[in-house]
Amino acid sequence: MTTLFKSDSRVAALSLAALIVAAPCAYAQDTDKEKKPRKRVSAEIDRRAKHLYDKAIELMEYKQYERGLAMLNTVVRDNQGTLLAHMAHMAMGKHYLAQRKTKEALNHFMLLTRLLTPEPGEKQSEEVVALYQEALYQAGYSQYQAGQYSAGFPLFRRLTEVAARTKWANMAYFYIGMSHYQLKNWNKAIDSLSLVGTEVEEAGEGTDDLGRIEIGQRFYSKIVDADVPVMRKLKVPVQAIVKVSSGDIETLTGVPVPGKKHEMLTSAPTALGNAKPGDGVLQMVGGDTLEVIYMDESTLDGKKGVPRTGKVRAVSTGTVGFFLGDNSTPAYIAYPGEPQVMILRDADLDTSPDAETLTLTVKSFYKVEAAAAAEDEEKGMLDIFSLEAEDEEVWKERDSITVTLTETGEGAVIRSGIFGGKVTLAPIEEGVTPNPGDAILHCDELDELSVVYTDKVHLYGDEERTSESRIKVSGSVNSGVSADQFVVFEELLKARKGSVEAEALAGLGEIYKDMGLDQRASQRATEALGKVNPIIMNRKKLPGDIVENAFRLKWECELLKDDFDAATSTCLAFNRLYPESVLADKALMTLGRSLTDKGEFDKAVDVYARVLELENPISAAEAQFRIGETLQQRAVDSIEKADAHNSKWGKAGLSKATALQNAMGPAVAAYRKTYERYPESSFAADALGRVVRHYVDTDAFAQAAVLLESVFEDYPDAAFLDEMLLLWANVGYRMGDNETAKTKLRKLIFDYPTSKHVAEARKKLAGIEAEGDKE
Repeated sequence: MTTLFKSDSRVAALSLAALIVAAPCAYAQDTDKEKKPRKRVSAEIDRRAKHLYDKAIELMEYKQYERGLAMLNTVVRDNQGTLLAHMAHMAMGKHYLAQRKTKEALNHFMLLTRLLTPEPGEKQSEEVVALYQEALYQAGYSQYQAGQYSAGFPLFRRLTEVAARTKWANMAYFYIGMSHYQLKNWNKAIDSLSLVGTEVEEAGEGTDDLGRIEIGQRFYSKIVDADVPVMRKLKVPVQAIVKVSSGDIETLTGVPVPGKKHEMLTSAPTALGNAKPGDGVLQMVGGDTLEVIYMDESTLDGKKGVPRTGKVRAVSTGTVGFFLGDNSTPAYIAYPGEPQVMILRDADLDTSPDAETLTLTVKSFYKVEAAAAAEDEEKGMLDIFSLEAEDEEVWKERDSITVTLTETGEGAVIRSGIFGGKVTLAPIEEGVTPNPGDAILHCDELDELSVVYTDKVHLYGDEERTSESRIKVSGSVNSGVSADQFVVFEELLKARKGSVEAEALAGLGEIYKDMGLDQRASQRATEALGKVNPIIMNRKKLPGDIVENAFRLKWECELLKDDFDAATSTCLAFNRLYPESVLADKALMTLGRSLTDKGEFDKAVDVYARVLELENPISAAEAQFRIGETLQQRAVDSIEKADAHNSKWGKAGLSKATALQNAMGPAVAAYRKTYERYPESSFAADALGRVVRHYVDTDAFAQAAVLLESVFEDYPDAAFLDEMLLLWANVGYRMGDNETAKTKLRKLIFDYPTSKHVAEARKKLAGIEAEGDKE
């Protein structure tokens, strides 16, 4: 019996805490190697971009997904090739995965696996290595969630290679096993699940390798036990005990996981506060650890009452912001002369039953022209770098004050983890210099207020996390009647208007296209192109999201006009501008499939080849495979047409099947490139299998035997291994090696008892054994 607590590591997106209880580790930690301190990511990236990223993550936590995703996309567009852009891709992928949008999630995860794959001999930073390993796991897990188990195998296998003796390898083996279980490959499922726990290093003393849960979010733990079906039938509750280091203890009863008969899920709400054992709520304070204990009453070696345990650490991710007077609604505008409420949430700071206090610095900033900012007032020098960035905003500090925040709450015991305070604002007066030592923050209209909080203990790792909040300052409150005029940036307004109109025209064109009115569809597409082309020409002055949408509309309109060459060129141009976007990749793959369906095989092959020319194509392996598939379809189509006209096969003395195999040369070459260039892709095994079938069909048994060895060595999880065993037996028999034939047939019968090829294997095995008896 196997008992596991499974960790999903999706805490950022789901606030889901889970545990892995591993078997005794096979390896001890190498104490001779001293770990180098990790670099701070923020030290290598633009401060404003990091602020935008942190703000986006904060919005996602508050479930303001649309705004958060827009900010993350901006981070990617404006910081391509940086670690921060990769982190943004990871955050978006996790969000989509949490929303069960696996296709969208895979776009981001697969792009990361391609961008972060190390070159031979390359020394990557710890941050990049960690992100690459997580990207492999998340991509494989997305495939698992989508039910694409075979597609997840190469990703999980790669993870066991690059992240050996880590939690990632442990989780990879778990999902390899569970995937085989879903595919009813029982023996392979057992083999993989038996490796769970053998790939986790023991943490040395003083290290913090515990998982983390967010205080206030629901706590989950998953129990995987082969005895669960029996326990449920006997109505024996599956329970786990959760102990909190500050004193709370709760007994949680598991509930069934739909479609997973060996799994039970236990959960309980968490709250900041003093322990109240037995009330069904896990009370905890910052720094607590939670230990989950499950008693395994029947192990594989016959033992009873074996405790299976796992631990996580309770943390709180701090956020700071400006709020209205109700202390709950975020404020977006501050008014001089009116007090401004500021609230910090961080349960880690609640260290006693009394109300805690802390201080934060609040600053006011005013914007200046880049040329003015370049001049150093103290040294009279000119900063040429500031002059180069004329379009960038430059902010200078006007005033700053220190504000004391006090933990809020009522009663003798205060355990809220929420700290509040007020900032006294005053308008700047002409000729008066603000005094940094007073308790008044001076500001002027169009200034910005900023407060920064550095969180040392949080959900996202060991590095300090900075949370910053900024709001605009308005003019003083005026109750009288006034008339204001707002100037709108004309180019931006025109671009937004043109984009909306082009979207409508393209949609109308698609309707005409579906109705078979190609000429009208082309007219609408031409009109739409007239709207989006100026946007693309003026792209340097416009936001990235508008430009990206303009490119999308452009190639869609060109497709409406059946101008495939123009659409392809547009995709390539877009990819050069935005190499980390997956839009061009997806558009070309869709175009290739459309051309194949229309029977335009040569054009389809050309489009798929264009995908291979893209920077960072996430569909490169599929494109190469589709080239082979399209060439195979072309060969079949040409042979069918020739046979229908009763042409050369009879005269040349060739059968239709032989002619087809002769025409398969280009397709086989393309398939061979697939598994040679992209051996870790989900298409490699299928491509290799098709080449094997070709060699068997053309009686090239020696070559087939060599490739069959590679199939089982390099792709142990492929979905067609039962068929390959049958082919291998056939190859062995045709080569006069009856022992190999019998061995492969027996393996097929034993390893794949539910295979559709078992009956044929039994029949052939009986026949070969009968031949041996006669001899």
